[in-house]
Amino acid sequence: MYPFTKRLLITFFAFMMIFVALPVSDIEANTFDWKIYSNSIEYNQTGQSFTNRSCGQVNNATQGFFRLPNTSSSQTIASYPIDHRSVDLDFGSCSTYGMTHVLARHAPEHFIGNPTPVQSFFNPGRSLGNYETIIADIVAQNRTQIANYGFTSNGTVVYGNVNQGSVRLVIKGGKIITMYPSGWGLGEHQS
Repeated sequence: MYPFTKRLLITFFAFMMIFVALPVSDIEANTFDWKIYSNSIEYNQTGQSFTNRSCGQVNNATQGFFRLPNTSSSQTIASYPIDHRSVDLDFGSCSTYGMTHVLARHAPEHFIGNPTPVQSFFNPGRSLGNYETIIADIVAQNRTQIANYGFTSNGTVVYGNVNQGSVRLVIKGGKIITMYPSGWGLGEHQS
């Protein structure tokens, strides 16, 4: 082997060893928008911190904003006509479906804690009405798919967009189950 080629290979492998030795977590951490702590979440971009809420606080905020007479899970907040049927956005519950679920799991100002392994949040500062507007827009953009699959027991997943990226909306049995950022707004658990 020529001395030049041998030095080049040694230099190349030395460079590769340095690159491989870099801490991967520092590189990956840049893809997370949120830090998730046991009692709060922090928005990396601004350093804003949001203390976890209770489900009762989320229920009260939803009831107050939409001026609902009661807080039963089946209370309909909005209906979106699809052919001869309608998809309903119900008050819901923090843990299973509806507006309170969207807020309790994916709105930073209303997050109740207990994150899933992969948790995503909308950017802070949205009003409750803005979440409902996003839902209405996504339903309007995906009428055919919802008409075909949104009223089944298996349901359907449809997508729309906000300035930050894609938003995933899940509809099952004619009900809005959840809505969250798809591939952005991700939170990382802090130890």
